[in-house]
Amino acid sequence: MVTLLFVHGTGVRGPAGETTLDRIRSEIAARRPDVRVESCDWGSALGSYLRADGASIPGFVAQDGKGPDSPAAEDEEVARWALLYTDPLAELELFALTASAASAPFVPGALSRGDTLLADLAQLADDDALRTAWAEAGLDVPLARTAEALAAAPELRRAAAADEGAASALPRLAARALVAHALNESGGDAGRVPAVRRDVLVDHVTDALGGDVRGIPEAVSAAVRFSARLFENAVGNRLAVARRTAWSGRSAGFFGDIVRYLVRGDAVRAFVAEAIRARPGPVVLLGHSLGGIVSFDLLASGALLDGATAGAGARPGNVTALVTVGSQAPLLYELDALPSRPFGSGLPAGFPPWVNVYDRRDLLSYQAAPVFGTGASDVRDVEVDNRQPVSAAHSSYWGNEQFYTVLCGVLDRVAEQ
Repeated sequence: MVTLLFVHGTGVRGPAGETTLDRIRSEIAARRPDVRVESCDWGSALGSYLRADGASIPGFVAQDGKGPDSPAAEDEEVARWALLYTDPLAELELFALTASAASAPFVPGALSRGDTLLADLAQLADDDALRTAWAEAGLDVPLARTAEALAAAPELRRAAAADEGAASALPRLAARALVAHALNESGGDAGRVPAVRRDVLVDHVTDALGGDVRGIPEAVSAAVRFSARLFENAVGNRLAVARRTAWSGRSAGFFGDIVRYLVRGDAVRAFVAEAIRARPGPVVLLGHSLGGIVSFDLLASGALLDGATAGAGARPGNVTALVTVGSQAPLLYELDALPSRPFGSGLPAGFPPWVNVYDRRDLLSYQAAPVFGTGASDVRDVEVDNRQPVSAAHSSYWGNEQFYTVLCGVLDRVAEQ
């Protein structure tokens, strides 16, 4: 009987691995009931964990007992600037969406606060104090040109048409947009200007635009906070610091397993090798993520060969095929970072047929054939579409009919041998 031995990826422990295994078993039983599906749970035995209860992590709950950190006011401010560095007009657009359109009666010759701001914006370059502060900040983009670009932005025009009751926030929002735009256009890292100097410059621009109220209406402020947090959660910036306890608890095993394997992988490979030897008959290795790297390294190292079977073209023990899913082995090989094979050495003679499954939305999956080459060995990349966003694609192969079609094709070929 053919055994499909599942070698899991990073951060998998106990119940989490059993859930995935049960799913694979159910799917394979419906298609190939003659195939035995078993697990090689190396993570529970040899996976990494915080051996000092998180003592190395600032603010970790197990260390200080204070509970999870919550974002402080400075974290909210950092999140807003992270949003502005990506889209300098974001706050103005949110202001335009949350503040109602101007409803004050028309008075001939009278300028609204929005119109006044646009007029002041056109005169910014004439403000000596502001020009000095601009130069001291080290911005390479001329103040006049930056002001012209902001004045022409539809987002500012829409914001300037807001109700007079909310327009007192405009100078502050416009100042932040102006400075963020200049930082983006100056070249290099937008965060290279110290935050203190950046904020002083915003104060100068706010004053030059007639701003005397530093606060922002709560509706706008709430929208900005929400958008900034959403942005931070998407790109993983400074708000991660405020949530470090929860993040560390979830990710220690994930990243720790990778680092520990690259440093002390012998024990993991030996564990998998023992699991293979304990299975009679042909074995198909199914490795996900780091499990694919472990499986590849084990097969490429020749550790499964004994003196009686070693030799040119010898197969590694009873392993008849390798299937990797969402694997980084091809990337590590190209980076010359694989423990078993230096770049350029290709695959050893006798390496079993290898099918490497990837999804373009899975940013942790890579193609093997372009870097290893086929040579005398069978290396085949198969693209599937898990129809999941980037954040979920890496763990979504187990519910994909395409994947099981590929896997069963491998099992069929093994059974025919």
